[in-house]
Amino acid sequence: MIRIVRNAAVVLIAAGACAGAAGCSRDPLARAQNYMASGDAYVAKREYPAAAIEYGNAVKAKPDLAEAHYKLAKAYEAASDPVNAYAAYARAADIDSSNMDAQLKAGALLLSAGEYDMARTRAELAVRADPNNPAAHILLGNALAGLNDTGRAVKQMEQAIALDPQSAPAWSALGSARLVTGRQREAQAAFRKAVAIAPKSADARLALANCEWALGDRAAAEKTLRDAYALEPQNPAVHRAMALFYLVSRRAPEAEPHFKALAGEPGGRLALADFYSGIGRLDESARVLGPIVDDSRHPDWHVARLRLAVISHAQGHKQEAHAALDKLLTENPRDVEAQSAKARMLLSDGTSPEEAERHARAAVEADHGSAVAQYVLGLALMQRRDLAGAEQAFREVTRINPRAAAAQLQLARVHLARGDAAQAARSAESAVRQLPDDPAAAVVLSRSLRAQGDVSRAESEIARTLTKNPKAAGAHLEMGYVALQRGHAAAARDSFEQALRIDPRSYDARVGLITSDIAERNFPSATTRVNAWQRESPNDLRLKVLGARVDVVAGRQDVAERTLRQVISSDASNLEAYELLGRLYIARGEGERAASEFEAIAARAKAPAGAMTMVGLIREAMGKRDAARRIYEQVLAKDSRSGVAANNLAWIYAETGRTDEAIRLATVAREEMRGRPEPEDTLGWAHYQAGTIDEAIAQFERARARAPNNPVYHYHLGLALDKAGREAKARAAFARALALKTDFAGADDARNRINARSQ
Repeated sequence: MIRIVRNAAVVLIAAGACAGAAGCSRDPLARAQNYMASGDAYVAKREYPAAAIEYGNAVKAKPDLAEAHYKLAKAYEAASDPVNAYAAYARAADIDSSNMDAQLKAGALLLSAGEYDMARTRAELAVRADPNNPAAHILLGNALAGLNDTGRAVKQMEQAIALDPQSAPAWSALGSARLVTGRQREAQAAFRKAVAIAPKSADARLALANCEWALGDRAAAEKTLRDAYALEPQNPAVHRAMALFYLVSRRAPEAEPHFKALAGEPGGRLALADFYSGIGRLDESARVLGPIVDDSRHPDWHVARLRLAVISHAQGHKQEAHAALDKLLTENPRDVEAQSAKARMLLSDGTSPEEAERHARAAVEADHGSAVAQYVLGLALMQRRDLAGAEQAFREVTRINPRAAAAQLQLARVHLARGDAAQAARSAESAVRQLPDDPAAAVVLSRSLRAQGDVSRAESEIARTLTKNPKAAGAHLEMGYVALQRGHAAAARDSFEQALRIDPRSYDARVGLITSDIAERNFPSATTRVNAWQRESPNDLRLKVLGARVDVVAGRQDVAERTLRQVISSDASNLEAYELLGRLYIARGEGERAASEFEAIAARAKAPAGAMTMVGLIREAMGKRDAARRIYEQVLAKDSRSGVAANNLAWIYAETGRTDEAIRLATVAREEMRGRPEPEDTLGWAHYQAGTIDEAIAQFERARARAPNNPVYHYHLGLALDKAGREAKARAAFARALALKTDFAGADDARNRINARSQ
């Protein structure tokens, strides 16, 4: 033991005491036994870290003493240090092959860490040492199940039962193996047999509850969990199971007592803090983490600092949160969780998807097997519209964890963005099976079904979700679009209004309401709505453009013109406003007058790029492409980063064979108009004309992902796929374009190509 010597007298006393003490003996065994006795005393007081030090000293004194390694392992296990516990159990078993408990404990720790192959080796050693030991066969069966060798796993469980028909753990293990093989009813029978054999065992009831939950019988699962709790109200495993059950069932108030009960267990305070964060009680989460963060010796100190940084960011203290995370990453650049959290923060900020991707890749590089790191990388690539990369990352998540429903949901979104509605529906259905009460999963499934034309089933899925989650704004929003697709404008309006009551700032719900009003030609209602929203958010340019669209269809072109001019003066890159204003002028037959007026504005303006770009748009809409080209070139000569001018000039160059210049300009436009689909489409067209078809396909897919209801982007993608020889996918893209609109530019060509393929 460590002693602090303060004066010479104490030194003399200690030396005299040592003369007769076994701990100071030169006999290694005697010294080891003395240390073990000291360790036993600490264990009796539940001071496991101190006990581990004493047992470690015993191991140093007598390295070949199996008992010392075994006691050291138990101390580590009690101190929640599974890595060191495994090493000590394994050493004890290697020294003394008769110590079956050490062998089995080493295997069990490997099993819990997902090291199934190593666990199998330990289990096979145990079976060879004692072929009649049911626990050894159970361990081997569980290891084989982890290796997906389910047939042999079941046989091992059955052999364990043959050796001891009254072994409740063996019956539970058999149930688990049968559940993996899909023999659900047989699995349930095995779990029930385990409960019948050991009616006082909470573990047997937990295994049965897990089976009932997997079978979808939540009522039975809850009853079984309550029975387990009644048997062992202090059992941490019971509290963990009940906390998870109520949390997944969206019954947070009932989950809270169980998370609180676990606060005294290793990692329990972190779990409680995560629970509070998950339900939006951030202040309480921070209070739970506070004592840990204040104690640098606490084993969860580093993780608690990370959690606190994430909470700080969620509370709006972004600069402080990023600084805290940067400090953690300076201390350990290979911290997977910190790198992943940094990437998530950046994605949430919406400012730097490139930097978010860099941190996500650093997390993956630190641990390729981290599902969290792969998932965050997928999110970053999604935000950058790298759909192929995102799909690869999310598929890696599902490989690591086949039950990762969130990754399945993201895969559905990727497929939907690519226009592969059938594959999107399959991925969404997988997510819904695992998350039957999650509105987001149901919404993605409904969108996938609508894209396939199965509106009836889409409506059924959303209706079922709204029955369980009547306050899910996203589900009401989706029901509105279902109704619009059916042509039921009044029903759509009701759904959009409900979505807006739940989420008053939802822009999508506002667009849906306006679309419903316009569908019924109820222009006064649409105008009243937009005016009210604009009073609430007078600086929201999206609402101004939306109001201008209402004014156009309502015949108030002068009002729309003034609004759009204001938008352009505020945001010279707002292509939507430019296009709407240009179409308005052409429709009124006022192209020349409008062009002259904007030329005069440009002559007076300090920054004339916006006005001159408008002149170019008008000239182009009038069919005067050469004049438009010259104007765009003039704009870019003065401002090389003018996004709209670069985009439109790139298209003209692509059409006239100047593809290298077109690709360069379209790249500039994409950088300046980040988030818009138009430059992605233009860049795709430039690559298409240049013959670099794979690049063209990738860009058209990005454009379509940003605006999935624009038929032109589907048509362009179809052209590129057709040229690449991918005829089936090309035909699907053409069909989707025509399903969205029957009279877009290129519609006749799309029909002809579909008919030619059908003959």
